[in-house]
Amino acid sequence: MTLLTERDGVLSAMARRARAPSARRSIVLEPFHTLSVELAKGGGELGTLRSSIIDRARTDLLSDERRLGHAGLATRWVRTLSPLHSPEPEVFVALEALLDRLAAGAFELDAALALFGLQLLTALGYGLELGACARCARARPEGRAGYVSASGGGVVCDACRMGVVMREPAIAGALLDALVRDERAILSAPAADVAAVLHVVRAAIDLRARGVGSKRGGS
Repeated sequence: MTLLTERDGVLSAMARRARAPSARRSIVLEPFHTLSVELAKGGGELGTLRSSIIDRARTDLLSDERRLGHAGLATRWVRTLSPLHSPEPEVFVALEALLDRLAAGAFELDAALALFGLQLLTALGYGLELGACARCARARPEGRAGYVSASGGGVVCDACRMGVVMREPAIAGALLDALVRDERAILSAPAADVAAVLHVVRAAIDLRARGVGSKRGGS
C-alpha cells in the first residue's frame, strides 16, 4: 500500500493482516479518508502497517463516480510526482482540502482539481510562471491574456512563441492576474477558463511524471 503521510510524505508499507478477521490490532484501509496509522519501520524502504483507523471519513465522496474519478487522479498525481520519504506538508494540506471540497460538493469539481494541480506543482518546485514569460522573464502586462505552455513552464510571450503553434487557447488576463495573487481564484472562474487551466495543469504534471522539462528546484 502507498500512503501520503503528514510527517514523512509518501511511504510504502505492507499490510499483511489487513484482511484477517481475527487481527489483534484494528486495520481499516479505505481510500480518500484520512487515517491515523501506526507503522513499524522495516529494514529497507518498505515498512509494515500495524494499525489504522479512520480519523476523518468522506463518505459523500464515495457516492459519486465523477468525484471518485477526480480524487483518484489527484492521488495518482501525488504518488507519481512526490519522492518517497520526503516530508511535503503543503501537498498533504492541499490534498486534504481537495478531498474535503470533493466530498462537500461546494465547488465545481474541475475547478477544485485545477486548484490542487496548481498547488501540487508549486509545492514540488514545478510551479507555472503566470506573471512573466517563462522563457525570457519579460513581465506580462497586467490584464493581458496569455498563452500558457506546459512544456515551457508557464506564460510564453509573443516574441518567444514566434513561429510556434499553440494548441491551447489564451487564458484571460484577469484570471492570470488573480492566480498570481492567489491560486484559489480558479474556484470562481468561468467554466471555459477552468477547462483551459486544467488542461495545462494536466499536461504539466504528465510532463514532470515523464521527467520532461525543468527539474525540481531549478529551471
